[in-house]
Formats: sequence, structure tokens, C-alpha cells
Amino acid sequence: MAIRNPRLPLLPGYGSNPLIGKKSFGVRPIFTSIDKVNMLVDKAEGVNRIPSLYCRKQTPDLPTWIMYDKNILRFQAFFQQTLHEMRSGAHILRKVEIFFFLEDGTIKVIEPKTDNSGLSQGTLISRQRIRLPFSSDLYYDLLDLNIGREVTFYGKVFKIINCDHFTRGFLNRLGINVSDPIPWPDAIERTPDTKRPPKHRPFRQFLDFDRQVLRFHGYWDDRETEFGTIHHLELHYFLADDTMEIKEVLPPNSGMEAGPMFLKRMRLPRKIPPHIEMTGGPKHTSYGPADLSIGAVVNVYGRKVVLTDCDPFTKEFYRVTYGFDTFKPLPVPKDEGTECITTTLAERKLPPWNGYGSYEDSAENCRTVEPKAPHRDFIKFLHKDRVGFDSHILRFAGRLINDNPDDKRRYFIIKYFLCDDTIGIFELGERNSGFKGGKFFRRGKMYLPNVDFFVPKEPPAYTDNDMWIGNELVINNHCFRLIAADEYALRYMELHSNEYPMANIALIMDKIRRTLASQENGYKNFVAKYMEAVSPEKSELMSVRCFKQALKEIMCEKMTEHEFFTLIRHFRGDSGKDKSPRREMIRSLVFTDLTRGLWDDRARLREGLAHADTSGLGALRPERVRQMLRAHRLPINRDLLDCMLDVLEKDDNCNIVCEDLMSFLDFQTRPVFNLTEADYQKVVRHAPPVKDTECKLWAEAETLIKEGFVNWNAFLCQLNLEHLVKEQTN
Repeated sequence: MAIRNPRLPLLPGYGSNPLIGKKSFGVRPIFTSIDKVNMLVDKAEGVNRIPSLYCRKQTPDLPTWIMYDKNILRFQAFFQQTLHEMRSGAHILRKVEIFFFLEDGTIKVIEPKTDNSGLSQGTLISRQRIRLPFSSDLYYDLLDLNIGREVTFYGKVFKIINCDHFTRGFLNRLGINVSDPIPWPDAIERTPDTKRPPKHRPFRQFLDFDRQVLRFHGYWDDRETEFGTIHHLELHYFLADDTMEIKEVLPPNSGMEAGPMFLKRMRLPRKIPPHIEMTGGPKHTSYGPADLSIGAVVNVYGRKVVLTDCDPFTKEFYRVTYGFDTFKPLPVPKDEGTECITTTLAERKLPPWNGYGSYEDSAENCRTVEPKAPHRDFIKFLHKDRVGFDSHILRFAGRLINDNPDDKRRYFIIKYFLCDDTIGIFELGERNSGFKGGKFFRRGKMYLPNVDFFVPKEPPAYTDNDMWIGNELVINNHCFRLIAADEYALRYMELHSNEYPMANIALIMDKIRRTLASQENGYKNFVAKYMEAVSPEKSELMSVRCFKQALKEIMCEKMTEHEFFTLIRHFRGDSGKDKSPRREMIRSLVFTDLTRGLWDDRARLREGLAHADTSGLGALRPERVRQMLRAHRLPINRDLLDCMLDVLEKDDNCNIVCEDLMSFLDFQTRPVFNLTEADYQKVVRHAPPVKDTECKLWAEAETLIKEGFVNWNAFLCQLNLEHLVKEQTN
């Protein structure tokens, strides 16, 4: 403060401003360099007591706020708070957690919240740098926090007793010795005072047992009185204040008027004196947890209540507290006077279905006056609806079975939707056949044949267990035979073989094993007869046609067509057969779509494949090839694209050879293979329509079943019947 000149009068305009000409205000800014980063600090260099965590010239290049980001030291401590308003206790101990942030040296103190503590808990000291007591320029650092030390934060003394594993390991790496944990003050053993009994503290009991209730089931037999009966009761014992309440449990439609409580919440005395004075008297002992158990009789003001059972929490409480292990419930006696009274409701019978709407809709309108939508199985819809590429739709190829020769050439796709057990049927139209194709039967529930529809209960419908190759479905007086299935349906049924026995390889092999074991010399003759049918080039392979014939001879009609498919897919060996006809058929379909779409950009596609092949191996992953073809706008649908990628040449790592792809799309120098009339009909029949993008490129089941070979040795090894040959020989 500037001193006023006494010669000048104390009037406005005669005083001088002491701040005129001053250039420095407040604390002088001090700049320093920490880890090659210039920053402003609040104290001069050399005053800070924090030592370097590394040796000289070994400091990391990164700054501390990057090196120690989210690295926090955690200590457990307590402090003592004095109580001036309570006579019973002079102070209480409060447990806290101290967090030290390594990135900037800040400290945060938190007290964990405790139910019914009566204290304002949570963050006691927010995150900040805390000065040392009696110091204006020194702050708490890493060396001031350790187990056994006392720190003072804003007048409160905290005693550190423990730390976590990360803190102990971090301090040990710095060469700082960390002591063993110190027990909490309330955990220290003290010698009990034997001069006087311990004082009952109801508040401590309330804090320890609040919201903990023992529940018993029992009954009161009142059949000795007129119109008496057996009352089913439920006893609640509150551990917080040793009170209990009793409620009466009445069955529905019992005809009895239910009271609010059998016994309101109170302390129930064990013995009732003969005369109770209204003005008061000596207190009598009340029931406690030790007096309650299964089989105990509680005297509720002259009413004998027998306890018969208890809930799981009560059993665990008595097991831990009193060491009880047996909790066998007691039977409740039956009231002979009320045995003839039945309270069961009669089953509601709905009127027969009138043919309008669906069964669910009609039944829901009969149950309620207000029309409501039928409830669907939401849990099944949630799990079986389309999830990504998993459509949960089983697609099968079918043929019509009737005496009309024109219907035998028609080709159908039968879809089974697992989310709601509905079936949709579509027809693949053939050119110049007289049938348009498209939707044949709309999606809905397909019921079994020869059932009565106009009944109260819904008749049985086809399920997913009825969908297997070789089965015949009669839908609306049309008989369909399932002749093939797409790859997704076959794969889905094999992955969930526990639900579909036709795709369970273990059940199929067990069926073959039991059939061969029941025949005399069955396995020996079976192996000897078809030993010569094995391929001479590869001794472990057998043709699919011969394998199917061998199984039909021993199984007869015991094996379905779908089970043959499952066996052939499981024991599939090297096909050993040229697939050029199928490749040329697919190439013809691709050529048709490319010609229709006026696509001719092979040069740009070759350039794109070369750019994508960064390793220079001449092969790309199928996903990358599909992405490149889509990027160059090939006018073919996704199903035909998958079939094309399947027939292309691949290397040892299952990558598609780029040169073979370009040769496959070269229709100028390598024209389309001249197909026969039969092959052309197959191409036209199995080609997906232009407007129907959901249809797959189907192939005949018989054509697929005749291709390739089966690993005969693997089949015999899994059959595991060599012991029969030894027994039959001996």
C-alpha cells in the first residue's frame, strides 16, 4: 500500500495512483522444460522435491501425461472424526480411499457409501494438488504416500493402512519398500471386559440386520371350535428389531373373508401372564431366532401355531448362525370338512372353427369381447429370425407326384420359415412349358392331410422335422416329394443334429451298426463283397453309386434319402471326376446374363485384379474377388455369382486364380461349350428367373448323388465292427 503525502489535501484529484507505471502483477510466471516440453509452473526450478523416476539421461521421450495416463495409485486409509453431540462415543472412524494420479501428481479422496450410515459420504476431496502443511510452495508427491504413514489433508489426518497390487508393484519397481497391510482399527482384537455384560445396542443391530427377514410357513388348527378349520399362516421375523408378524394365506374362491393380519408386527412374548395390567408392568421375554425352527410351536396369545417350512434365506441363516443342516418340511393336516370342496376351474371350450381367418385369430376373438391380435411366439421369433447372413429358412426342391405327365416336369422350391413354422411354395417356370411360375402357395401354416379342420383345437401342422429329402408332403391335396436341399439347409440340419435325426451322423451309424450286428456274418460278407469295388488308383475311395447300392442292400427300406445324403457328405472323398459339364453349364448362364446386360469390360477388370493382387501370387481370396466383381458391375445375381466362384480354379490356400477367372469370362476367344439338348434343358430349367432373385441355382439330386467318391476306409473305421469278424471266425 502506498503512503499518502500528508502535504496534499485528502480531496479528489490530489491523490496519486500507486499502480501507474507498474508492469508486474501477482505471481511471477516461471517457465521450465519437462521432458522437452515447455510449460508454465508455479514454483522455481529446484524447489520441487519430486525426484526423477529414472536415472539421468534415461528419461523417456514421451511426456508424463502420456506415459502415466490412467495410471493411478490407490491407498486405503482412515481418519478419526470427533463427535461433540453424542455422549456414548467421543469419535468415530471413517474409512476412505486415496487416489494419486501419476500423470499430474493430483490427489483424490473418496469415502465408500454405506447404507443407513447417516453420514454424507462420497467424494471428500476432489481431484487437485494438495499442499504440504505449513508450506506454500511444496505439494504432496509420490514419496509421501506409503503404508504406515500419516498425511494431513486440509486439517484432517489420514492413516494409510493398505494399497492395491498395482500400487505395491509400481513402488517396488522404483526402489520404495512397501510395508505389510495394517488391519483396520475395529478389526484389532481386544480383551473383553468381564466385569459387566456387553451393552445391548439396538442401533447397531438395526444397521447389521436391516431388511433381513426370516420367513416360516405354518398352520393353526382350529377344528375343535364350531365351524373351525385349519388356517394356513406365514410368519415373518424381522432381525432388525426382533419383531414378527403373521399373515393368513387363503386359497382362491375359499368363501372366507380375509382379514388384514393374523398378528400385527410386534414383539411376541413367550409367556402370557394371567392378568395384564393396562398401566404397565415388568417386561416379559419375547420370541427370538433361536426359538423358531421347523416343527416349533409358537404361542400367539393362546393360539398354537406350528411351523412346517421356511424359505431358502432362512435356511442359510440358520445353517451359518446355528449350524443346522436338516430342514425337512412337515406335512400339513388335511381338513376333512373341506375335502369335498373343489376350487379348480373347468376347462374353457371354444366353439369349432368356422373357416374365417386363422385359428389363432378366431380363438382370440372367442376369449375376449374386445378384438385382440393373436399372440405369436416372440421368443422363437427372436432366436429364429434373420440374423446377418443366417436366414433360418430351409429351402428344398420338390416335384409334383400325380398321374399327369406334364406335372412331372414342373420344378418347385419349398421354403420352411423357422421363425413362425410357416411354409411357402414357389415354382420355377420353364420356357414354353405352359406354366408361368412364381408363387404357387402363399406363406402360411400347412396342416397334415386327412384331419378335421372345423374343430375347436387347431389341427397338427407340418414342422421342421418333416422337412427332409425323400419325404412326401401333401399340401392342399397336392403331393410334393422333396428331392434336394440347398447347402444352407443341409448345413443347418447338420449343425443342429440333436433336433434333426436325419442329419445326425451318430444315429445313422448306430442304425447301420445294429443292422449288421443282427445278421449272421453280415459285416464279414458286407466288407468282402464290396472290397473289389474300391477304386484301384486310390484304395480308400469308392464311387458314390456303389456305396449307395451297398447300403441299400443291407438296410433295405430302413434308411431314407436324406440319411444317404448325410453319409455321403460326411465321408466325402476326392471326387476324381471332371466337372467341366457343370462348369460349362454355369458359364453358359453367366454368358447369358452378361450378354443381356451388355457388359464387356474385361480389360478394366484385369487391371483391377492386378492392382488388388499386392503380393503378386496371381490369386485372391473369394471375398476379395466377389468385391472386385461387384465393383466392376457384373450384371449377375448373387446366387449365380456364388456358383461361378465355386467352379473356378483354386490354389492350395483356397484362393481363386485370377487367370482362370479371366479365362472363364472370355467369351470371344473361348466360346461357350456346345451343350446337348438335354444339358440345355437342364440349364434352362435350373436357371433362376430374371425377376426372382431369391431362387437358388438348383441341381438334380440324382446328378449330385452319382458324382464323386466316398472314403470307404473312414466309413469302416467309424463303423468299428472288426470284433464281429473275430468272433464269427472263432
